[in-house]
Amino acid sequence: MDDVVGERVAALCGELSRWPELATMIRDAGALPQLSELLALLANRAEPDERHVAALIDVIEDACARQGLPALTRRVPSLPPGMGADTGGIAGWTCPLGRCSRVVLQDETPHPPTCATALGEDGRMKPYSPGLR
Repeated sequence: MDDVVGERVAALCGELSRWPELATMIRDAGALPQLSELLALLANRAEPDERHVAALIDVIEDACARQGLPALTRRVPSLPPGMGADTGGIAGWTCPLGRCSRVVLQDETPHPPTCATALGEDGRMKPYSPGLR
């Protein structure tokens, strides 16, 4: 699988692992058949067709975007409303330069982590809140 599709799969997998209720939201968005097919393809020992995987992810992401969950499989994951709100709405931190898909969730550390490539400013990652875009 190419890097772009692999990153999208990783992002979706990570979000589903962190927030099991996300599968219900995907179902409510009308994309449960695509999610089920995607998970079955990925669980199979055979290498899945990356175009088909990308198409399934597109359908899932589009359905979720219509329900207020944009960018579910992109660089900055989208979290359902209310998740991470216990620290003033900050769910975690992302790359301050927008150059990588690194996300450090608030439950991993209560303080802003540093970014190895952001030598300007103070090197801290930028806050991410589900309400910020």
